[in-house]
Amino acid sequence: MGIGTGIGTGIGITEEHRALAHSVRGWLARAAPPGEVRKLLDAHGPAALGARPAHWEALAAQGLTGIHLPEAYGGGGGDLLDLAVVLEEAAYGSLPGPYLATALVGAVLRRAVSPGTGDLLRALAAGDRTAAFALTPGTLTATPAPGGHRLDGTAPPVLTGEAADLLLLPAADASGGVLWFLVDAGAEGIAVRPHRSVDPTRPTAEVRAEAVPVPAHRVLLLDSALVADLASVLLAADACGSAARSLDTAVEHATVREQFGRPIGAFQAVKHLCADMLVRLEQARALTWDAARAADEAARAAEEAGAAGSGGGPARTNIAGPGVRGLAAALAAATAPEAAYTCAKDAIQILGGIGFTWEHDAHLQLRRAVLARQLLGTADTHRLRAARLAEAGARRELALELPAEAAGHRAEARPHLAAARGLTPAGARRALAGTGYAAPHLPAPYGLDAGPVRQLAIQQESREQGIRLSDLSIATWVVPSLIAYGTEEQRERYLPATLRGDLQWCQLFSEPDAGSDLAALRTRAVRTDEGWRITGQKVWTSAARTADHGILLARTDPDAPKHRGLTYFLVDMKNAEGIDIRPLKEITGEALFNEVYFDDVLLPADAVVGEVGGGWRVARDTLGNERVHMADQMTFDSGLEALIARSAGLDEATRTRIGALAAEAHALACVGLRTTLQQVSGREPGAGASVRKLVQTLHQQKVAELTLELLGPEGAVDEPAAGQRALHGFLMSRCLTIAGGTTQIQLNVVAERILGLPRD
Repeated sequence: MGIGTGIGTGIGITEEHRALAHSVRGWLARAAPPGEVRKLLDAHGPAALGARPAHWEALAAQGLTGIHLPEAYGGGGGDLLDLAVVLEEAAYGSLPGPYLATALVGAVLRRAVSPGTGDLLRALAAGDRTAAFALTPGTLTATPAPGGHRLDGTAPPVLTGEAADLLLLPAADASGGVLWFLVDAGAEGIAVRPHRSVDPTRPTAEVRAEAVPVPAHRVLLLDSALVADLASVLLAADACGSAARSLDTAVEHATVREQFGRPIGAFQAVKHLCADMLVRLEQARALTWDAARAADEAARAAEEAGAAGSGGGPARTNIAGPGVRGLAAALAAATAPEAAYTCAKDAIQILGGIGFTWEHDAHLQLRRAVLARQLLGTADTHRLRAARLAEAGARRELALELPAEAAGHRAEARPHLAAARGLTPAGARRALAGTGYAAPHLPAPYGLDAGPVRQLAIQQESREQGIRLSDLSIATWVVPSLIAYGTEEQRERYLPATLRGDLQWCQLFSEPDAGSDLAALRTRAVRTDEGWRITGQKVWTSAARTADHGILLARTDPDAPKHRGLTYFLVDMKNAEGIDIRPLKEITGEALFNEVYFDDVLLPADAVVGEVGGGWRVARDTLGNERVHMADQMTFDSGLEALIARSAGLDEATRTRIGALAAEAHALACVGLRTTLQQVSGREPGAGASVRKLVQTLHQQKVAELTLELLGPEGAVDEPAAGQRALHGFLMSRCLTIAGGTTQIQLNVVAERILGLPRD
C-alpha cells in the first residue's frame, strides 16, 4: 500500500520525486516491516543509550542519510524538497529511530556559519553519526568561558535523544538572546535520560548539562527563525505521511467493513469523514511542498548573495528571503501536523472499537501526530506567526516556469494576439475568436488543439500584451458539449457566435425537487409531429432574462432508471412561446437568479444534442483537452488582504483566525499550481480540482464572515455609509456552498470517485 491510495501523488509531483518515493517505499517494506515497528510499540520502553535501529546501516547505504547534503561532503546533492519526499514515505511506513532528527540537524548544519561543520556533515551524510535536537532552550544557559562557552541546565524533551551521539541545543545567553551549540552526547557533564514517550518508535529524552565546556568551533552562528522554519518543513513532511497512512487505513476499513448489510463506506457520514481527511491531506501536502521550495530558494539566494559579495557574480532577485521562507514554513506548520492529528482521530472513529484497541496500529499514527504537535507547537501558534509575517509585508508569489518550447509558442502567438491589443475584453474576444486564440484548448477550427504548454504560453503572451478576454460564463460548458455531440448544423449555427461573445447562454438543469440530484428531474419532453413539447419548471437559473439560448435537461423516458431517460436540448430563450421567466429574489434582496416555467413549449426536432435519452452523457462531457489555467499569482485575494491590512491592531485570537485564512488561501494557490504542473507534464491532475472547490467556497464564506464581524455594530446597518458592502458580501457568500453542487454532494463525489468508496 503506497502513499495516497486513489490519489496518485504525494508531496513530490515530478517524475523524479515519484520514482524516489517509490524506491523508498519498497526499501521500507523490506527494512522496516510493520512487525518490526510493532515490537517497539509493544515494548513501549526506552532503547539503550546511543543504540541505533537495525535498519540504520541500510538506510545510509541507500544514501538517505545524506540525500539533502552537498556532494562535497559525501551527500546526494539534493535539497530540502527531496528530503521532504523521503520523510513523507518514512512516516507513512512509521519508520522508527532518529532519522528525522538526524536529517534536520544535517539541514541546519548545511546552512550554518561555522568552520567546524565540514567533518560533521561528512559523518552525518555517511550515517556514521546520528543526531537529535531541541527547538527551545528550556532552562539551558550559556556562559562565556575560555575557548568557548559553558552549558548548564535542562533542555526540553529532545526528539530521539537516546539514540543520538550529536545534540543540537539552543541556550539562553546573558544578553537574553539564544546561541546554538553542537554537543557530543557522551561529553563530560551531559546526562541523557530516555523518556517513556507518547511515541515509542521515536521517544524523547531528557538532556541535562552541568558545566559542559563547548569549544568555539561548536558554536553555530544561527538565526533561531531558520531552525524553526527547517523544523516546520520537515515535521510537516513527516505529518503528511502520517495523515496519508490514517486516510488509507480508514478507506480500506470502510470499504470492507459491513454494518446493516452494507459496507460502512456506503454511509454518507463515513464518506464525508474520509473526504474531509483527503482535503486536509492535500492542503498539507501542497503547503509543505511550497515551504520546502521556499526554504531551498532562500538558501540559494543567500549563497548567491554571498558569492556576489565576494565578486562571484550578481545576486538573484525576486527569490524567497527569510520573511517569505518564514511565512511559507508557518503556513505548513499550521496545517500539516494538525492534518495528521485530526486524520488519526478520524481514522480511529471510522475503525470504531477496532481502532480503540492496542492491537491495531491506528493509535500509532495518533501518537506520532501528538509528538510532532507538542514539539512544534499548536496550529494557532503558527497561524499567529503567519499573520504577523503577513502584516510585516511577507508575501509568497507562485510562479509557473514553462519548458523551453513555450518560447516558440509565444513567438508564434505574438502577431495573432496583436490584433486584440488595446481592445476591451469583449472586443478582444471578438477579434480573436476566428483565429482560435480565444479558446486555444478547443479542437480546430474553433481552437488550436493546444496542449497544456501551448495554452499557458498563449496566456503568458496575452497577459504581457495586456489582453483580457470577456468570460463565456455558462457557454464554457456549452461549447465542449456541442463540439462533441452537436450536429454539423448546430456547430455552424451556434459555436462561432458563442465564441465571439455574440450569443449568451443559461443553464436549465436544476429544479425545485432536484438540485444536485439531477436523476430526479421532472420536466417532461414529449415527442410530437412538430418536434418536442416541454412542460415543467426550472429554478436557480442565472442570466435567464438576458440569455439568447439555454441548455435544457428534460425527461424523455419516464420509465428509464436514473439518468438514462434524460435528453439534452437547446432552447431559444427569446423566441420560444410558453416560457415564463420570473425573477427569484435572494436573501441579499437582489434577483440574480430566476424561476423558468415551460408551458407546453414547442422545440424543433433538431433542438436535441446527442442521442435521445443520452442527455446525461452530454451534460457530463468535458472533453479530453480541457483548458489549463495560468497559476502565476499572489496567493492572497483582496478580501484577505483587507483583513491583513487592519490586523495589526486586533487581538491575538482574531489575528490567529486571519492566519488560518492565510493558510487556506495559500493552500488553494499551491494546489492550483501543482495541478497545472502535473497537466504540463502530461499527467492526470489528481484530486486538485475537487479539493479547490471544497476549500475555496468555505474559505470565501469565512473571509466574508470575519470582514462583517470586525465592523461591530456598523455591520448591522444596511446603508452605504455603514456596513452595506460587507453585509451584502456575507449574505451573498451563502450561495457558494450550494451553487454547482452542494458541499455535501461534493464530499460524496470525492469519496466515491477519488477514494473509491462504494456508492450508496
